[in-house]
Amino acid sequence: MNRILVADDKYENLYLLRVLLQGNGYVVDEARHGAEALDKARANPPSMIISDLLMPVMDGYTLLREWKADPLLATIPFVVYTATYTEAKDERLALDMGADAFIIKPAEPEPFMLRIREILTSGAISKAGIRMPAIGEADSLKTYNEVLITKLEKRTAQLEAHVDELQRAEQRITRLNRLYAALSETNQAIVHTTERDSLFQALCRIAVERGGLALAWVGLLDRASGVITPVARHGPEPVWLSRLSPLRIARPWRIPAEIALGSGKPYICNDLAGDPALCEIHGDVRDSGYRAAAAFPLAGQGDTPIGCVALFASERDFFDAELTQLVEEMAGDVSFALQNFEKEAKRRFAEEQLRASEEANRLLSRAIEASANGIMITHLMQADNPIIYVNPAFERITGYTEAEVAGRNPRFLLGTESQQVGIGEISAAVRERREGQAVLRNYRKNGEAFWNELTVGPVRDSEGQATHFVGVINDITERKEYEEQLERQNNQDALTGLASRSLLADRVGQAIAYAARHHRSVALLFIDLDHFKRINDSLGHPVGDTVLKEVASRMAERIRERDTLARLGGDEFVAVLTDLSSAGDIPLAASKILGAIERPIVTDGREMDIAASIGISVYPDDGENYETLLRNADAAMYRAKESGRNTFRFYTADMNSEALRKLELEARLRRALARNEFELHYQPLLDLHSGKVRDAEALLRWRGEDGLISPAEFIPLAEETGLIVPIGEWVLSNACTQAQRWRQNGYDVRIAVNISARQFRDRHIAELVRSQLFTSRLPAKQLKLEITESAVMEDAEGAQAILGELQALGIGISIDDFGTGYSSLAYLRRFPIGQLKIDRSFINEVTQHPDSAAIVHAIIGLARSLRLETVAEGVETEQQRDFLKDAGCDLLQGYLFSRPLPSIEFFALLQNHGVSTQA
Repeated sequence: MNRILVADDKYENLYLLRVLLQGNGYVVDEARHGAEALDKARANPPSMIISDLLMPVMDGYTLLREWKADPLLATIPFVVYTATYTEAKDERLALDMGADAFIIKPAEPEPFMLRIREILTSGAISKAGIRMPAIGEADSLKTYNEVLITKLEKRTAQLEAHVDELQRAEQRITRLNRLYAALSETNQAIVHTTERDSLFQALCRIAVERGGLALAWVGLLDRASGVITPVARHGPEPVWLSRLSPLRIARPWRIPAEIALGSGKPYICNDLAGDPALCEIHGDVRDSGYRAAAAFPLAGQGDTPIGCVALFASERDFFDAELTQLVEEMAGDVSFALQNFEKEAKRRFAEEQLRASEEANRLLSRAIEASANGIMITHLMQADNPIIYVNPAFERITGYTEAEVAGRNPRFLLGTESQQVGIGEISAAVRERREGQAVLRNYRKNGEAFWNELTVGPVRDSEGQATHFVGVINDITERKEYEEQLERQNNQDALTGLASRSLLADRVGQAIAYAARHHRSVALLFIDLDHFKRINDSLGHPVGDTVLKEVASRMAERIRERDTLARLGGDEFVAVLTDLSSAGDIPLAASKILGAIERPIVTDGREMDIAASIGISVYPDDGENYETLLRNADAAMYRAKESGRNTFRFYTADMNSEALRKLELEARLRRALARNEFELHYQPLLDLHSGKVRDAEALLRWRGEDGLISPAEFIPLAEETGLIVPIGEWVLSNACTQAQRWRQNGYDVRIAVNISARQFRDRHIAELVRSQLFTSRLPAKQLKLEITESAVMEDAEGAQAILGELQALGIGISIDDFGTGYSSLAYLRRFPIGQLKIDRSFINEVTQHPDSAAIVHAIIGLARSLRLETVAEGVETEQQRDFLKDAGCDLLQGYLFSRPLPSIEFFALLQNHGVSTQA
């Protein structure tokens, strides 16, 4: 009787095979892994072995190799039965290693048993019918390793997806529990709170502290003006509340609260940066870490909207259906409480009106006594209009008792300053028997001066004749001191002590007026520090403030005493050179300022090199007022930066037209995403060894109203304005989605996406990539990020950490424009990169200039020694292609093979040159 050995680590698989085989008359022996199967077979050889592939201790491939290498077992049929290794290359490997059959689980019982009988019969008739290995051990091990790595990668991806799913479920349960607790605590607050604003504050606090939200705020609606006024908040104050003030319900709506109140229904958004309606605050929410938001109208009596509660979360997809229902219930409970508050307020108002009418006379008699302002009454019918009454507040303000002032004219409070401007107004009012007001400097009994806002008015008898005068003394000393302090602050920059923006405008106006009278010139030097943001970002704002103060001090030493140096804010300064006989003195002054700035600055033990760019405008040639001169100097400053920085440029007329064109392009660029004007083209990368296309670079194109706009024109503008971040997210999302479509159509194409320096510095870049891979379902190995050499080396230590996070996702990393920047070989060795792209400037000259050829050879040799892949970009001639192939370059990219193509044309190219997954 035939005895069959079954090797499988799953009990249920062993059970099913045992029942099937025994039911067909076979004796069954079992093993839980390959090593156990070998021991049992060598001790008692079976008629056949049926083995799984994925097993612990020893897997099926290793068991097969050992089985065929053992003379005692080599002629015993070996059947592979697997549910994990199901691809064509898995079967090919097993058969090449000598397996007699490769069957995929689960198999129908009858065909399965028929195949088993055929193999046993063939083996019984002739041992020559048993398959023997068709490939050597080295080749089988190599193929086996490739198969195993592929399976491990898939298994790892499955486990990661499962873990992510469990974590999301746990997070959702946690959010639900928090919001249930928040709802309960909110209801308790409604029960115990009797005042509306306190309830709003409690609602915001509970939503953040108990509900797990990042920010909550409440705004009240003025129905007449349509303005929304924030009245309560918990969490950091959103910068857009003041920047977009006043908030309103009139279109266009810009924030969640405006949308909710304007539309009259809740607004839910689980991806704030992806909603075009919120484009005004995309940068703010991204900087603040807000990812999702919900806004609910609050209703008063008659369900009339009276306000809105806005909630922000730091996680995308925070507000699912159940969470939204909970938050909506919370807002409904608060609306119900507000309606009760209104009813209670109306009841109290009616009661107070009744009490007010009863107490009016009593309150009137006490009003003067209780007044916080000093009150005095003088008698017009007596000589010199003497004081006949003062209230307690008068005594407190002046220090004089009623007995000490009775019978005296109030002018004694003036001391020796009886010629003040306001005295004439008060005297005229008394003389003309009318009301009057003036601000006077008075003196208390102890000699201390105080500012008095004095209001006087006549008291008339029944016949209309003025018999007395009432004077009201309002001590405004603190207000005057505060106004003086504000005036000082308004004229002086708090950090550097330089002139403020308002004082600068005044000084320029005076300088222009003088220059106009005396036919002189005035120069405005707009000074902006180069790359100052790096100091704040890397060393912190305290170090940045120290640098600003030192730079201000140095510049102040380089200008004349009659000139003005002001700080506009941030790292922007303006120097005003007055009373110039000609513009010839300006370059020397600008050079002195640049020289003073560029001396190294030492702070916190660090030596830093600082530079600046200066734009210069001159009165009257470049403008006749402050605003025009400042705007033109600003335009000249940008031209200085474009000229290489650490220099100065004079304003020319073409700068304004260029600035206006740039401003118009920026406005169009801000609308391009919402209008769906962007598209992606794909340039193939040709494998120089196989002649196949397995990689493609996604390239952004902007099709505006007038056709395609050059990337060289809008990409730098997007970088400068920060729009490159949302645009980059769009590119990454669409490129991943397109690559997945090609996979579904039978072609595995690794898609390369360029990451800008600004995107690369974003601490959330790994999170963004992970999210896009998950959304598109693209395997991580099919995505490659291209980062320029200069962006990586800008902060090598920080770049190493970011690249590590990206590599952990399983994606490829390519260094673009390699050879044009400065790369430390020590860092290059430590960076988790897989590819170097040789800059086109070397490829252009590789067949004409030996130096370029030597550089390309060196880069390819360096990459090979570091086990990195090389790509030559910008290949346009066959001679360049032949050189690169001989040099050992891996991939070619350029017009010689193909220009960038729209997705449809690229797919047609794949059908001729791509690597099919069915091959």
